[in-house]
Amino acid sequence: MPNAITRSLQLAAVRKDAAALTAVEAGSGQRVYTFKTSDGDFDRYSDRLSVKGWRVEGYNANGVVLFNHDDGAQAASTGAEPALPIGKGRVYVEGDALMIDIVFDDEDDFARKVERKVAKGILNAVSVRYLMLPGHYRQNERGGFDCDAQELLEVSIVTIPGNARAVRTKALDELSDEVVERIAQRVVELLAERGEDVPTHDEDTKPDAGEQPPANESKPEPGEPSSDDAPTEDDEDKTKPKNFDAPEAAKQFVEAFKQHIQGV
Repeated sequence: MPNAITRSLQLAAVRKDAAALTAVEAGSGQRVYTFKTSDGDFDRYSDRLSVKGWRVEGYNANGVVLFNHDDGAQAASTGAEPALPIGKGRVYVEGDALMIDIVFDDEDDFARKVERKVAKGILNAVSVRYLMLPGHYRQNERGGFDCDAQELLEVSIVTIPGNARAVRTKALDELSDEVVERIAQRVVELLAERGEDVPTHDEDTKPDAGEQPPANESKPEPGEPSSDDAPTEDDEDKTKPKNFDAPEAAKQFVEAFKQHIQGV
């Protein structure tokens, strides 16, 4: 039976990286950054990891987040001050990807520096350290491994990604005021055009110049509704468009849009 494999590179587990998605305000007021850590496609190490095969219970019980996979092991041999975790994480499977929500330690100076660079898009990627479980991996056509079950050991914010898809998606709440104003202006234009295109009741009923009313206008044809069945003034009022304030409608839209992208 094959032994368990921890993919290694320079005495550290192989780093699988993926993209940060977006930062939102959690209900507790903490800033939560959501990342995609792994998918089921080939990575740069020619491995494919089954998304459904992730064993995450152990990690979620002690969800430390490191920087560049520095777990302090080298510091123990050099006498340097050991690196500490920069945050905590919770992983879960969503669709075809393994996701993680990360909260940085806002009482740690270095962790705050890392968070600022993540928020600015300077640091975009995370990386996983994992253990391939015995009997659940096999070599594939690219020389790497296809793995059906692997245990997640650790997640890190990294400077150099090892996954071609490790590109952070810009958060919607990072839209500049200028972009929001441009959106608002376009909404005003579209709503104004919509208001102009709606015909009024008078426009619908006003005859063209020179047009003569039918001679038998007062005599309905057989099968036509009598005057008692004709639309009443109240019915006509219902067909008339209400006063449409395009700027006010646009303002309400922009406020709702801002709340939506900020997760309010």
